[in-house]
This record gives sequence, C-alpha cells and structure tokens, in this order.
Amino acid sequence: MKITTFAGLGLLTLYFAVACSQEAPPTEPAPPETAEEPEAEAEKGDLVAVISTRKGDIVVKLLPELAPETVSQFVQLAKAGFYMRTTFHYVSSGFIWGGDPFSRDNDPVNDGLGNAGEWVESEFNKDHKVERGCVGMMRKDNDPNSSSCQFFIVLRRKSEWDGKYNIFGDVIEGIEVADEISKVPRVKNNRKLANRPAAKQIIRRIDIERRQPEEVTEEAS
Repeated sequence: MKITTFAGLGLLTLYFAVACSQEAPPTEPAPPETAEEPEAEAEKGDLVAVISTRKGDIVVKLLPELAPETVSQFVQLAKAGFYMRTTFHYVSSGFIWGGDPFSRDNDPVNDGLGNAGEWVESEFNKDHKVERGCVGMMRKDNDPNSSSCQFFIVLRRKSEWDGKYNIFGDVIEGIEVADEISKVPRVKNNRKLANRPAAKQIIRRIDIERRQPEEVTEEAS
C-alpha cells in the first residue's frame, strides 16, 4: 500500500508538471495604433521661404520640381542661419540681388564676391520664363556650374536670362517689398559701387515653412 501511494503521488506530481509546461506563454499586448508621424504631416503643403527685411516679408514658393539641387542648397543654408544679416547689395529697376556673406562687413567693394563653399550644377530650364517674381541663383558669367548662395528677385521680364540661370522659386507675397528695396537711394559718384544701396538693405533671416495650397496666393503679376 505504501508503494502504491507513493507511486500515485509521483504520477500526480508528474501530471501537474506536464500541464504547467504546456500552458501558453503570456502574450504581449498589441501596440496601440499610432497617429500619422509629425514629420509626415509637416511634409504636406507647398515649401516656401519667408525672407524677412526691415521693409516687410517677401514670401517665395520654392520649386524643387524645377531645380531640386538648388532648392536643397538654399533650404539648407537658410535653416543653418547662413543668410542672417546679409544684405541686398545690388538694386535696380529690373532685379535685386543679395545673400552674399561678404555683405555683412563694412566693405562694399567685396559685395558679390562671396560664396557658401559649395556649388550647384546648372539646372537651367528654358520653358520657365524669367518673369517678374522669379527667384534664381546668381552665378559667374563664364561658369554655368558656379551657383552657390547669392540669389536674385526679378522685378520685370528678363528674356535675356531665359534658360541661363537656376530659377528655383516664385514670389507669391511681398513683391511690393522687393519693389521698395529696388528704389532706395544708391551710392553716388562711385562707378565701382554702381547700384549699391547707400544704406544697407538687411536680410534679417530666411525661414523655411510649409503652407497649404489654399494659403498660397500669386501676387507677383
């Protein structure tokens, strides 16, 4: 009887051990459904650059489908604060020109000679006419691949520039600000400084934003 009892207890213990070993492992709770990533949300809308000046803001709709590398360079520089306190160092009735890091100093002779240390190859497009409101990168006359950081805003049709510059944006707000800058008094009696403003036309900063299409209105015409 004692042997049978011990044998029975042994079988019972073995039964519970096997049963426990066959229990399913605890399941981890399913991850909650996540909302759309903020980064993905931020990518919606038109990419614009807001050029802040003492006379007001100039809003430029960027055109990566037209000049992707130029837009990328401009956006990186703007986000890095490269354009802060540079100036529009050249003004005329046809266009204004700025963004040179040398324009921060007090030597107007070197304005127009600076660069960002990186260059963009030509992204010319003959189909995109250089009309009022076009924004493009300046370059050396003899080098189509020398665009870097300096840019211009066109104030009247420049047919002679069609297909010769990297046009990367269109002014959608504030073209009247560019007009006002173009009309400031210039340095007098100095041929070397022709078209230089007598007082600095400072670019406070350039901010890069996304705007929904309904927020974007064409004003450059």
